[in-house]
Amino acid sequence: MPEAEVALRLAEYLSERPGFGGHVAVAIDGASVRVAGVEVFDIVSYLARAGWTRAAAGVAGKNVWAADYQRGNATLRVHSRSGRGDVETTVSGRRIIAECKKGPLIKKPGSPEYPLLTAAIGQALLFDAADADLLIAAVPDTPSFQRIAEAWRARPRLRASGIEIALVSRSGSVLGLSV
Repeated sequence: MPEAEVALRLAEYLSERPGFGGHVAVAIDGASVRVAGVEVFDIVSYLARAGWTRAAAGVAGKNVWAADYQRGNATLRVHSRSGRGDVETTVSGRRIIAECKKGPLIKKPGSPEYPLLTAAIGQALLFDAADADLLIAAVPDTPSFQRIAEAWRARPRLRASGIEIALVSRSGSVLGLSV
């Protein structure tokens, strides 16, 4: 599952939580959308299928997908600015910042899940965040990521950090979050 898909699915999930603040921002690196000139994830088509419509006014970037979108009372800003969380929003007055990573949906040799989840946790740890903010490391929901997440959630240092591991599914479900 591409990183952009993980981020957008997490953003959608959060936009449907009780207490959602109305706006969610998603930072997408162009390299997670197009690799060597080949599109790996069509953001505009995905959002259209999910019921998001492009807002008449809003951000405009060099990428056609960098724009504001709306679905019901929720707004979604897709941008490519670096130095921010991949997903940022507010739920029940609490700021949420997520670092998202791609991942294979089928078992691959070499267990790429370990370095991907390690990187997400490490980046989340370095966010400029307040104590009350919820920090998330988000990865695809697969059996391999499930096993790692279950084991790592029990580790004292990860628990002490307050970082939650979110498993994001193509069905729209997200497991492992307290919101």
